[in-house]
Amino acid sequence: MILLKIARGFNFYRLIWVFLVDIYYLFKYKTFELQNYDMFLVFSQLVNFKQTQSKYTTMKHNNNFNYSGWTVSLMLIFLFTSIISTAQISVTSSDMPGTGDAIRMSNNVTTGGIDYTQTGENYTWDFSTLFPLTQTVDTFASVSSVPFLYQLVFFPNIVANLAKPFLDFNLIPGLDVTDPYLFYMNTNSSYNDVGFAVTFNSIPIPIKYDEPDVLYDFPLNYGNADSSNSGFELGLADLGFAGIDRKRVNTVDGWGTLITPYGTFDALRLKSHVFETDTIYIDSISFGTTIEREYIEYKWMGNNKGLPLLQVTEEFGLVTVAYLDSIRDPITAITEGDLSEFSIDVFPNPARNNATISVNGNQTGSVSISVFNIAGLKVRDVYKGNLNPGKQNFKIDLAGFSDGMYLIRIETRDGVYSEKLIID
Repeated sequence: MILLKIARGFNFYRLIWVFLVDIYYLFKYKTFELQNYDMFLVFSQLVNFKQTQSKYTTMKHNNNFNYSGWTVSLMLIFLFTSIISTAQISVTSSDMPGTGDAIRMSNNVTTGGIDYTQTGENYTWDFSTLFPLTQTVDTFASVSSVPFLYQLVFFPNIVANLAKPFLDFNLIPGLDVTDPYLFYMNTNSSYNDVGFAVTFNSIPIPIKYDEPDVLYDFPLNYGNADSSNSGFELGLADLGFAGIDRKRVNTVDGWGTLITPYGTFDALRLKSHVFETDTIYIDSISFGTTIEREYIEYKWMGNNKGLPLLQVTEEFGLVTVAYLDSIRDPITAITEGDLSEFSIDVFPNPARNNATISVNGNQTGSVSISVFNIAGLKVRDVYKGNLNPGKQNFKIDLAGFSDGMYLIRIETRDGVYSEKLIID
């Protein structure tokens, strides 16, 4: 009873192979004779038809075990479907974002008490109670569409085949940063972060990592484990020095069903443990620092979604949450056009006694600037009034604030914008 032993061991891959072979003979000869009696016992073991098994054991001894091939084919289809429905998915390069994609994400700084570390086989993660503090739209462009000097480093389709713009930022007064992009290379074997580019005071600075940061090693399956080392060192006369040394350790530690406010999905859970050293020195202020970072990214990956269905990042005991979503109240949708015309900077960040919110855009009209804690509660109104075109700064007195992460939220007539603030 070889097949019976296979059934008891639930070796589904071998069963599927046997099914395919038997289906071939079934449709070739349109019958299922006595020699396939063992296969019927496999059905019995898997669906627990013990009375049926007993009945057909008697039929075998009476040498009259013969029934319609079409009946067996239905049983095969039923069993095959049952097996597939409980199998974990596989994620490949075709599930990554592509040129022209615009993917809406909801963001928060808490999971609302849900234990996001739990995982396992055929596991159900219920994050249906998540709610957004803000929403953003991640857009992806071809490398050939970015500034030409960037292309000389991230040569299209050779070094990178995908570019992602993000908000302009100005962390240091007098130092304007524009045209920031992240660059990725998506291949059949992996999805890689290969570097970034910014323009400092009209000077383009593309930075390619010495080795790519391998975000996903394909195909992504349950039980996979891999690691990569990446980073760069850059020194510029009269500007300063910057460098990153990063090690990423990936483990696919779960599979099952993910439930979010956006829907229910088959998912793989990927845990990325990242160890990073960031170094920066700025000549203009004669200041430099080295930061040792260790953070964990929990990602729930699905098919045909581009970005993770859900990502929870844990660093310094603080949590950020991002998940695929549709437009939701009270957050006003942020479109790509809004992102290109409006930016927020908070400095210093981390801050202790005071912080400055720098708002830069072409929008006019009323604006509301508030501070929220990680529970989503407003803790301070910073400004309510009219907004003028150009750059404006707003000071925050942090007296009375506890250490931790906060969210600066700016509401305008065209949308809602946010930036994190860490008080240390």
